[in-house]
Amino acid sequence: MRLSRENTLWLAPTALLALALVVLSPFERFMARGLVGPPLEALLFLAALGAAALHRPTGHSSLGFATLLLPAAYLRLGVVAAALVATLASLGAEAARRALEKRRQAPLPERRGAVRVVAQASLAGLAALAGGAVWIALGQDGGAVGADGALARTALACAAGALLPEVLFEITTRRALRAEGAREIVVALAPLAADLPGWAAGALAVAVARTAGWTLAAAWLAVATLLVLEAARQEVAASANARRLAESERLSRAGAALAAGTPALEQIALSIRGECRGILPFAWFQLELAVPDLGRRSFAAAEGGDLYEGEPQPPPLPPALPGIHRREPWLVLERALEADGEALGTVRLWCDPRRVEARAVPLFDSLLPSMAASVRGALLDRQARVDRLTGAATRRAFEQRLVESFAACREHGRELALVVADLDHFKRINDTFGHPAGDRALRAVARVLVGPSRGREMCARWGGEEFVLLLEDTSGETALEIAERLRRRIEAGELELEGERVHLSMSFGVAAFPELSARTPEELMALADAALYAAKRLGRNLALLDLGRGRLRTGSGRLIEIDESLSPPETPVFFA
Repeated sequence: MRLSRENTLWLAPTALLALALVVLSPFERFMARGLVGPPLEALLFLAALGAAALHRPTGHSSLGFATLLLPAAYLRLGVVAAALVATLASLGAEAARRALEKRRQAPLPERRGAVRVVAQASLAGLAALAGGAVWIALGQDGGAVGADGALARTALACAAGALLPEVLFEITTRRALRAEGAREIVVALAPLAADLPGWAAGALAVAVARTAGWTLAAAWLAVATLLVLEAARQEVAASANARRLAESERLSRAGAALAAGTPALEQIALSIRGECRGILPFAWFQLELAVPDLGRRSFAAAEGGDLYEGEPQPPPLPPALPGIHRREPWLVLERALEADGEALGTVRLWCDPRRVEARAVPLFDSLLPSMAASVRGALLDRQARVDRLTGAATRRAFEQRLVESFAACREHGRELALVVADLDHFKRINDTFGHPAGDRALRAVARVLVGPSRGREMCARWGGEEFVLLLEDTSGETALEIAERLRRRIEAGELELEGERVHLSMSFGVAAFPELSARTPEELMALADAALYAAKRLGRNLALLDLGRGRLRTGSGRLIEIDESLSPPETPVFFA
């Protein structure tokens, strides 16, 4: 079997470790107490090293703070035995780390295969051997009490020697496999500095042993190991909490459903940027649009960068060019986009005047009418698909999207969830405060439901005070959690109407495909609407997920069995 260059590099540390052990084993100073040293002490060091190696504050799989045990291991076991114990401890720490992260549901930053795990363990053994060689060379392998004067310098030299194999290996692999430059390599090597505090603590343990005996030193090493183990536990717990927070943020973004016109606006901005790039070189681009019901929207991008929504931030002057050039201020081309006397927006380009040809500017001006026509078409299309009062999609746009999404999910076996929401006691708000107040209430809840544009979601105003959310690639449980979060956000807000603070609330019904055997999008919508009806009958301000067979689940996880008395009197008419 022919090995690839990558596998050869990853197997090299193991081969070097085996060779080093064979070469050093005959030397008495490296084998002071046998191949593995006293069995009981070797087992204790193995357990302590493995526990301490669990802590990876920088994410690197070196021994890290576990190096605090190596100086003591050199004296008690011998250098070769200490290297073998370090190798086995690294393997055990990797296995324990994976089991702990799996239990905590914390994401592994990198999934390493068996070859890489063995290579990292072999590097730990080589590091221990290299540090031990320095330890012996500087005369610290004896147990004399008077040898502590140079102990700190010896620990520093051992740390440098132990880092050498890992540094050389990192440089070799990153240059050979990834073709990384010096800057990337230096950044990658920085985490190895976490080994240095361990060597300092290990030197302190040896100093304690030489002055007060090994009993006190062992107690110090045990306490230090337990502290490092607790740090590892806290580190994994923090990683799991970060994952849960990231999921919560993702759910919040999914719950803030898509305002249907935004992708069209981004697309027209991308199109205009491409047209401008074909005429003249520019370093920064901005398109400002006056969008009905949304107001001013700005899209910007740097040369070669992605388009984003926001303001551009060009530097004060254009970048330097090769050779000798005078750095002049930006040439800012700002042009209004108008159609039939209507102001639609403004396009701005930041250009380096040294790179702009004289005829490029008139060509850019001649392109303005077609830009304005494109923007006007996008805005008119958006008006047809977006509810002017709330900013949500219109019912017609939603129906078209639902049919397409349901067909695609059914064909490819993907998930699709619908959430139907109804503003509680809306008629009471209209009757008490008037229809303008009702419009304000609808806009308030729509800001929560529609929110920023992200992902593959869509929110529409279905009619009156009812909204519906389409969530592609979303399970029923996730959609219920989204609905529950939205319900709580609406419940936590309040609206001031005629000097009186009014608390709003909404009821939600959730249904998902293929969890429920809906054959058509109309059936899935009817199931979500039935769940909403049950939520209204059970007291409102409630989110319910249809589990099928008359079972519903609330946002808090409570199961509810319903009977026919809670079913809607007749099937609602959709797609009329």
